[in-house]
Amino acid sequence: MTVATPNSQLPTPKVNTGAAWEWGVGSWKLTVLWLFVMSTIACGTPTVGPPQIVVDRSACSHCGMLISEPLYAAAYQVPGADARVFDDIGCLRNAARAEAGPLVFWFHDADDRGWIEGASAVFVESKQLRTPMGGGVIAYRNRPAADRAAVKHQGRVIQSVADLLAGGRES
Repeated sequence: MTVATPNSQLPTPKVNTGAAWEWGVGSWKLTVLWLFVMSTIACGTPTVGPPQIVVDRSACSHCGMLISEPLYAAAYQVPGADARVFDDIGCLRNAARAEAGPLVFWFHDADDRGWIEGASAVFVESKQLRTPMGGGVIAYRNRPAADRAAVKHQGRVIQSVADLLAGGRES
């Protein structure tokens, strides 16, 4: 026959629940704070500047075609949103016309292939230019280069993004 005996386990030591322990290493409050900070950083404001385009991986925001020729690629950004990329300046023109509010633009320079800000871009439009979606527009960093390209391609110079969006008014 078994005789009931009192529980012979040692008493559980009391844990210090003071403020020092609550915010110490391994505390759940510190973990929650760390997760909050990291998610705020990860979901923060989109960066401003030309986006990275991965050739044959980045898709045009307008037509969905993969961007395979960076020379013709362009981008714009609505404040507070991620930049949108385009495989052809014609696609950018069509998409930007539907946007409300200010936009920041970037284009690839046809000479050095680097990004240029839209405010300083000068464009050449020509039926001889074979661009991915048939827009027939390329961008230049400066007017003399655009003038030379317009003569070479029997095209016309478009002086600004505003003119480009308005239908390509000549200047």
